Amino acid sequence: MNRPQIATVVVAVAFVLMSWTSSWFEITATGTYTEGPEREPTIRTQYIVDNSQETFELTIDNATPLLLYWINREDVSSEEEQGGSEERPGEEASKQSSEPCSGSCLDWVRSAVAIAMFVFVATMCAAVARPSLVTSLGVITVWLAGAIVIVGGIPLAAAIDFGISGGEGDSDDGSATGGFDSETQDSVPADQFAHFEDDSVYGIRMNGIVFTYDSVGYDLGLLEEGDRKAVIDNPPDKGEPGYESLVRFHGELSLGPGAILSWWSLLLPLMAFAFTRKYVPNDEEE
Repeated sequence: MNRPQIATVVVAVAFVLMSWTSSWFEITATGTYTEGPEREPTIRTQYIVDNSQETFELTIDNATPLLLYWINREDVSSEEEQGGSEERPGEEASKQSSEPCSGSCLDWVRSAVAIAMFVFVATMCAAVARPSLVTSLGVITVWLAGAIVIVGGIPLAAAIDFGISGGEGDSDDGSATGGFDSETQDSVPADQFAHFEDDSVYGIRMNGIVFTYDSVGYDLGLLEEGDRKAVIDNPPDKGEPGYESLVRFHGELSLGPGAILSWWSLLLPLMAFAFTRKYVPNDEEE
């Protein structure tokens, strides 16, 4: 290969390496208690996936009121419900057999991305060394396959491993915050609320998929045992006994690809340049 061909391959390898070493997928979540705990405590989480690990960070703004809320409330789940949560013999084995990836789905996707990048570099070398319609189509096909894995495979695997994609039967045991506080070890189950209502909306923005969650209800754990039935029968209005147990929550979760998509996209103009340029054997002499 002559100098322009070598330079094209070197740039392609550099872009692929930058794609491999950059962040792959990012999840940012912000959940705020807009009513109930004082000073609107906010839970912020960030989840980043790269070629070797998943990084998770959690911070809480105005943490003291939230900690006091968790400490002061009483767990009102019945003994029967607590006993029913114990796994029966054979349930653990059935759960393992139902796992879609037999382990970490992200590990499978990492292997797929590595293969796609290796094959892309190989086909790119072939297309630059021997330009033809077949080799050009081969490079484009491999690039598209890699883009599909990056845009679709990585988010799906992260959702499965992170626990975002739960079954419909999990709703009864779900958190009252829709899972925004699941990493705090103090999440409050929705079934401990009276007149609980929640709503979730999915949308697409420039930064990826956005999930918005709102919930409201009367936390029975904040009430004395004798006061709970009255709240369960009739939701109190503002100023009435039991209204102080009202808790309202709003959360936004954003899921989107990391810098890997930007670097992978930069290969498009490079391919266009390589496929339209006619390499002349005596370029070095000129």
